[in-house]
Amino acid sequence: MGTKFWVIRTTKVFLTILVILLGVELLKGHSYQNAAVFALAWAAITTVVFIGSRLYQSKKGVECALCDDIPKTDNTNNEK
Repeated sequence: MGTKFWVIRTTKVFLTILVILLGVELLKGHSYQNAAVFALAWAAITTVVFIGSRLYQSKKGVECALCDDIPKTDNTNNEK
């Protein structure tokens, strides 16, 4: 998994969280400016935590069924 993979993953996570939080804050009746500041701050924090944990787990070889970003290895022995 190279740099391009992590940049794309980071962008997807950040934008997804940003849109969700912005929508929720606007539905709660907050002004657009306050909602945007809140959403940007928490989207950045969430992205750092998520990507940091995935980098740590991928270096340790821990698989994430939800993320599915580590190739599965076939441990079966087909020799007869």
